[in-house]
Amino acid sequence: MTRFGASSVNKLKLLTVSNRHFELSEIYVAGGLHHFLPLVVKLVDEYKAVFESRYVEYPTPSCNSI
Repeated sequence: MTRFGASSVNKLKLLTVSNRHFELSEIYVAGGLHHFLPLVVKLVDEYKAVFESRYVEYPTPSCNSI
């Protein structure tokens, strides 16, 4: 059986904690994006609708005579 030094064990513990922290961060970010992205899509769609309705170009009577 191989004996590990104290520094090797500490490095292993640090890597384990670091990996777990990364996993939790990834889950947290994914959960936030899951709720955030539909809101952004909705806001962009509403903005486009308002923007397009403001700048509708109506043909003038002189355009019909061409």
